[in-house]
Amino acid sequence: MNNFNQKSQPEKIIFVLYYVVATIEVITESFSYKPLIFVFKPMIPLTLMALYWITSKKRDPFFFVTVTLALITDVFFIPNTERLLFFGLLFFFINRILIIYYIVKLMKIKDYVPMFIAMIPFLFIFFYLLSISGELTVRTYYIVIIQNILISILAGIILSHYIMFYNKKATWLFIFGLLCVTQYFIVFLEKYYLAGVSPAVFRPVAMILNTGVYFSFYKFIVAKKKLHNNRFSA
Repeated sequence: MNNFNQKSQPEKIIFVLYYVVATIEVITESFSYKPLIFVFKPMIPLTLMALYWITSKKRDPFFFVTVTLALITDVFFIPNTERLLFFGLLFFFINRILIIYYIVKLMKIKDYVPMFIAMIPFLFIFFYLLSISGELTVRTYYIVIIQNILISILAGIILSHYIMFYNKKATWLFIFGLLCVTQYFIVFLEKYYLAGVSPAVFRPVAMILNTGVYFSFYKFIVAKKKLHNNRFSA
């Protein structure tokens, strides 16, 4: 509560707006009301970018690029058609590569052995799910393979770094990684393994996780930049 009181007035307004928009989006997902979903789903990353713009003195263009790509991915996933899902996966592929590069750059990771060890369980889980999932088109199948590898790499980087270098800043990175993996798992089940019969609860749950992914990524970037600035000024 004290942290909230210390925020500037514009920051407080956008912070509250973010959660209001996210709440409305979760509700619209529960009722699958597409017109409002098309309005409020893109507003989540847009509001977060506005929050980052206000709270950051030095704005990293990489943050805006990655969040914008995530926004485009979200929009392509709304209609839930095979063609748009394919394009959504392509943007998701680009987004994941940039996020992995961004995190490696920020964390200055040099030893990749722990990452490879940590990513093995995730590879096993997602490729097992792929092997027992329903029919996929050839192009979608290969994209999903790449997605499985990328999310496993991301999870491996974050888990290994959290275990080896635990600190407050790493906590937000760990939360981001945990939410990313959980969200991907839910979406994977909905889109491929349980296609056509997935429970209605998957959509709002995936949206709640999506909101958390955006926010934890923002908090990690801000925390990391503040730590870097403090070291530089010292």
